Amino acid sequence: GEIILDNLFTNEGMREGRDYDKEETLRDEMGNVMTNEDTSKRMRPDYILHYPDGNDVVIDSKVVLTAADDYFRATDEQSKADAMARNLAAIKEQVRNLSKKDYSRYLQAGYNKLNFVIMYIHTEGALNLALLNDTSLWREAYDMGVLILGPQTMYMNLRILELMWTQVRQLHNQEDMMRAANQII
Repeated sequence: GEIILDNLFTNEGMREGRDYDKEETLRDEMGNVMTNEDTSKRMRPDYILHYPDGNDVVIDSKVVLTAADDYFRATDEQSKADAMARNLAAIKEQVRNLSKKDYSRYLQAGYNKLNFVIMYIHTEGALNLALLNDTSLWREAYDMGVLILGPQTMYMNLRILELMWTQVRQLHNQEDMMRAANQII
């Protein structure tokens, strides 16, 4: 999932360190590694996306999709039903895990945090399979502060984000040109 996200970021002209941070270990104001209060594990999100308005959102792409693969390879209805249930359970478990982590609570000073985390599922078929099995999945995840995105919706969101950044950069360039012109006059 992370490789696919890297490719999406690169294809959209996004740059690490400017538009996003990758696998950054969160630290407090003193530089100490932050750990989740519930699990005592260090807080190291896959990505932190930076929006032009100064907001930041965490993206996590760790979802086990072996059950979805089992579903698509299954040759009988019982195996398909079992795999479908396991796929849904795996996705729901990841939603619960991300909700418990509450990354937005741990983003250090300097980050303007949005109160949700994006859970990226890199296989559209696995996401669709889960949504077919439980039509309330997306809403329940959203209510827990987890926004589930597949490749299509992630691409659309990154495209919009890059367009926003392009407009911000153009505005800054125009302001720079106006200042330079005023200095010449």
